[in-house]
Amino acid sequence: MPHAISPCGWIHAERPAGSPRAPRDFRWVERPPLPAHDDGAARHLEPLRALGIAHLLDAHTHWFPDAVNRKIWEYFDRHYWPVTYRGSTAERLDWMRRNGVHRFTTLTYAHRPGMADWLNGWTAEFAAATPEAVPCGTFFAEPGAAATVRRCIEDFRFRGFKLHLRVGDFDPAQEALHGAFEQIEAAGLPVVIHCGSAPDPGRFTAPGYLRRLLLRHPRLKVIVAHMGAAEFDTYLALAESHPTVYLDTTMVFVGFSACDPFPPALLGRLEGVADHVLFGSDFPTIPYAFSHAVEGLLALPLSDGAKRRVLRDNAAALFGIPIPPI
Repeated sequence: MPHAISPCGWIHAERPAGSPRAPRDFRWVERPPLPAHDDGAARHLEPLRALGIAHLLDAHTHWFPDAVNRKIWEYFDRHYWPVTYRGSTAERLDWMRRNGVHRFTTLTYAHRPGMADWLNGWTAEFAAATPEAVPCGTFFAEPGAAATVRRCIEDFRFRGFKLHLRVGDFDPAQEALHGAFEQIEAAGLPVVIHCGSAPDPGRFTAPGYLRRLLLRHPRLKVIVAHMGAAEFDTYLALAESHPTVYLDTTMVFVGFSACDPFPPALLGRLEGVADHVLFGSDFPTIPYAFSHAVEGLLALPLSDGAKRRVLRDNAAALFGIPIPPI
């Protein structure tokens, strides 16, 4: 698909005449615009090998049934940015492997009642056929959420969960979800939660909702998506003070205004919290090549040991994934 640079500086896919333009003004805020395609060079692999990392662990990738993917990509075309890695499931798996990703999560999320069980069944089938997949389930604020989580843990043997509070539009600390989170907490499994206000705020994306959840489930392992963008300071402080709170780097440190810029004044605290940060790419719904996200992390003012933990070791420990030899 051809691409062009818009007057405001962000890259968009050229659309047929008369088709709607994305109304949001996402742009490159720290770097010049990059080609919105992947040439297959995987330029991050050599710097990773220099760090002693042969394979990446990606803690934030999305895998949906084809029909759901089409709906998501259509929505992104209308409201956000063009998706770089379109195509079939097989084609996207090939891109993951070309980019040296050893294991990756299978994050889905439901936007309405009655959807989570179907998504979880699809995820179980996908993971059974995909050795690299780290299967993760989802649930919704509806009767039966606890039973949904029980099937994910006991029947499917999933390694974690994902919730999107803006898309789902629910309070995670509500009484109806107590049984679901109680099981996840007891099993020691992580749950990735999109709870920041970027790229769009929702009714339940303020930090107070996550704080209430953690008060009720203090041992719950939570991975805050996008490092809590745009409330970076608040969620960074939470990761510093709470032993079971982690941050993923999805669409941060890339210079694209959906979740960036990360405040320079906070960079000095990253080394201290490096045990609680995980690399995430948001593949395939990103407007740039996968390498760009890895290169952004490699450029951070962190020690080599901290970078290894962020890019591989932390996710391996949290999801129970063996690290293969170099």
